[in-house]
Amino acid sequence: MDSDMESLDELFRAYRDACPAPEPGPDFMPAMWARIEARESSANWFGRFAKGLVTGAVATSVILGMTLSSLNPSSSFFNATFVDALRADQIATLEPLHIERISELAPDH
Repeated sequence: MDSDMESLDELFRAYRDACPAPEPGPDFMPAMWARIEARESSANWFGRFAKGLVTGAVATSVILGMTLSSLNPSSSFFNATFVDALRADQIATLEPLHIERISELAPDH
């Protein structure tokens, strides 16, 4: 256990020698804040760019939505019910058969 504590103390001494503590002085805190703000400036640029991109995307979406909604406001396609749409699809599917002609083509017995 003593050897572990001695090796830990030696590690701390090596760290203290490798990284000397800055002497506190009148410029210590302003210099510290200047370094912190320099690191944050790149993050601030990215944040401003992202906010601008999102704002542009929202504006484009609103403009496109307003344009599309004003093109054909009373379209029967959007006002039809689901049953009406199914009926129209069924009629369109049966149209080529010409039901009236089927009875004429039936063989007479």
